[in-house]
Formats: sequence, C-alpha cells, structure tokens
Amino acid sequence: MAVREQIVDGDIAPGVGENLVHVQALHQGRYGFMGAQIEALPVLGVGASLSLSAQPDPVALVQAAGGPSFVEYAGRADVEDVRAEVDRIRAAGTPVLFHPSYINFCGTFPNSRAWLEATARHIAAVGSPWFAQDCAYCFWQEGPGYSTQLGYFIPTILNEASLRRAIERVREVKAQVPVVVAIEPPPMAFAVGKMPLFRFFGTVAREADCAILLDMGHLVSYEMASGCRVRDTLAELPRERVIEVHIAGGRLEPGTSGPIYIDAHERAILDPTWRMLENMLPELPAVRAVCFECEGASEETVLTTLRRVRSIVRGRSANPALVARAGAVN
Repeated sequence: MAVREQIVDGDIAPGVGENLVHVQALHQGRYGFMGAQIEALPVLGVGASLSLSAQPDPVALVQAAGGPSFVEYAGRADVEDVRAEVDRIRAAGTPVLFHPSYINFCGTFPNSRAWLEATARHIAAVGSPWFAQDCAYCFWQEGPGYSTQLGYFIPTILNEASLRRAIERVREVKAQVPVVVAIEPPPMAFAVGKMPLFRFFGTVAREADCAILLDMGHLVSYEMASGCRVRDTLAELPRERVIEVHIAGGRLEPGTSGPIYIDAHERAILDPTWRMLENMLPELPAVRAVCFECEGASEETVLTTLRRVRSIVRGRSANPALVARAGAVN
C-alpha cells in the first residue's frame, strides 16, 4: 500500500510521503495534522502583551536589556488601524502576535465573513505566526462586534451543547484564517455547566483540530468559580497542542461563595497565578511562547517581571527549545 493511502482523512501535502515516520504518526492518530503545523511554529521565548499607543512604549521595551522577545497586541480587525505602530516594532527586529477580542469562538452567532477576511489580511500583513483568542462570547447579535459591547468576555457554558457550537465556530474561523488557530479558556468570574474545563477545551481542540493557549490567571479564576482543580483532569488536556502560555496581574473580589478572580493586567501577579505557572509548565512540551500581559504596567515592572518569568521558564519548562530561547536573554 502506498504511504499516501495510509492517511485516514484524505490527501496530504506533497512531499510528506518522504517522511514515513511522520506519516505513520499521523496515521496512528498520535497528534493529527495539527501536530506537524505546531512543530513548524517558531519558538518566540518570553514576551509581553502591550498597548501599542500607550506607555510603556513597545519599541523602547524591546530595545531595553532583558526586554520582551516578542510583542503581543490586541486591535481592531482592520490592520491599517495599527499598521504604523506594528511596523515600528517589527523594524526593531521583534516579532508580533495578534490577539484580538472580537471573534466568537463559541455560541450560536456566527462570525462575519467580512471580518474573518479582514482578520486574515491583518495576520498576513503583520506576520503573526499563529492566531489566538479567548473562547468566549464577544458579541450577542447578528453581525460582528467587540467584547467591549458586553463589558468583557462572557465565558462559554461548559456543557455538550455549547461544546458542539464551539467546534462549529472554531472550524468557521479556521476556514478563513491562514495560520494555526489557538483557543484560550477565558477568565471566569462564574462557571456555568458541569463539564470539566480541560475536557471541554480538549475536545474542541481535537475535533476542530486547533491549538490551545492557557492563561494561568484564567485557570485560577476557573478553580475559584467552579471549586474544581484543573490538574485533576489534566489527562483530558491534549498537552501537545498548547502552544502559548499567558500570565498577568489580577485582583480578588469578595463573592457569596468565596473570592472571585478578576483579570487586571495593570496589577501585580497574584501568588496562586505564579504557582499555576510553576506547576503547569512542566506538563506542556510544545509551548512556543510565554507572554506577560502587562498593559498599564510601568517599564520597570515589565522588565522585573520578565526576569522572573524567564527564570521560571528556564527551570520548569518541558520544551528545551523554549528553555534555550529564554536562557539567551540576560
């Protein structure tokens, strides 16, 4: 039987047939077609998520000793709204990641084809190697919208019906976006549904064949909102699909059933979030980037925190290439 005929789901790209080991791995279902795409992604190291037109200045930061190895940013769908600022960062030799807040990766309302096409143009124009966003409700009507319309992300319902809708939405985005797509569990001030978080996102990732971004503070928020520990269902997380990790500041608000974690990027990183990073990194062998979300923080805070994050990555990451990349920055 020809190698080509051993692939379960149809044709494969020309040239793959020469790599019999890789083809057999695909056929045996060890990591699917997404696995080869993840392996090809660049290892970006430790970077920062910044507001493009606010302080601290992204270019000044990347040029500082110990500055971020990449810059992640949010923005509108139209790349022309941010092109000048992004071009400044790229001219300084620093890669960028586009991480918006206007895609519905769940729910019944489909994403506008025009917006998805604009997103694809945006990604191509800035050279973002992958595209990630929270899997949450960003708009709640026909036509596109930003998460600010709802105040912030509204987390997905953790049940089977919602899971099926999420798979549909992710496939919808993947059909238009030219790079690897990653879904991110959102911050959760409340949890609706009984399905464990990693079962939900693991199933979506496998069935929609996408990657995953894990935010350590968001995992803490889920644990506080649900009373469940994420590590209890770690076996249901396809860890080889986790390509990016976020860490950010937060604050705790009193709730009727205990404290509620609130994302607050201008605040200090809380101890439970640091512990989550230290505990999760050894479980994630495919991580390409660790991002400190620090919009609103001072330059000194950013640089000091990046040093601590790099130290943890060097000591705890399961990806040797990421360890080496973090170790190359003093």
